[in-house]
Amino acid sequence: MKLARMPYINVDPFYYTLEHGVNESGIELITGYPRQIGRLADSKGALDAGPISVMDFLGLERSYEPLGGMYVAVKEKAGSVTLFSRVPAKDLDGRRIGITSQTSTSMVLLRIILEQRYGVGSALYLDQPDEKEVDAYLFIGNSALVNVYNGLKGFGYVYDLGEEWYDWTGLPFVFAVWAVRKAVPGSEKGRLRDILGGSLDVFWRNEKEMAKERSEELLVPAPFIENYWHLFIYRQTSAIDRSLALFTGYAKNSKEVFIHGQKRV
Repeated sequence: MKLARMPYINVDPFYYTLEHGVNESGIELITGYPRQIGRLADSKGALDAGPISVMDFLGLERSYEPLGGMYVAVKEKAGSVTLFSRVPAKDLDGRRIGITSQTSTSMVLLRIILEQRYGVGSALYLDQPDEKEVDAYLFIGNSALVNVYNGLKGFGYVYDLGEEWYDWTGLPFVFAVWAVRKAVPGSEKGRLRDILGGSLDVFWRNEKEMAKERSEELLVPAPFIENYWHLFIYRQTSAIDRSLALFTGYAKNSKEVFIHGQKRV
């Protein structure tokens, strides 16, 4: 079983027993950022299951199916999907926006929010430029979390995209869907569902220890990390279903995102 593992601490709860408990034979963890995981999932035999970015999952539904009603979603704030800007968001029309190369869904969410909420009809999206070259920069994952805590010099406006979505729609936002290849035997799907679900339960009994460990890695306080984990929803709710349907509709109708003149989505 080839199981994807994002290198972000927001997915730590799913992997606690695999990484800190009894070794589950037959499961290989393959680390990758959201875009990399999407590409692996699209390569036959490269990946059996994992938290797949929503935008990638929409293109993989013929070969993948949701697993156990598990998601990577946020209640009201994301904490680590953040646009840092030198100017107010409404003034980004025609400006240069840097995009981390790690993202699949977050850059589409950014485009939708800028278009629909702030009236930004055009912007130049750049793939991993120098921060000095842009008017705004989208960070995700651990780097965004650290920048939120420490601040980013020169970027006085900070927009949490999960919070932007919630304030606009009143719904949580879903960044990734736990999915499994349809060809995986049913018994293995069940085993994996039980492992991940069990890990979620065990993690919360050990979160203080894990927060201390992550604190030492990221150089931010342990309570800050604990608060961050509690921003997330990992199991299916009716609000998640409504949010997915709404976002999917916007994503299909939104302009495609171009970076350096090449289509990324």
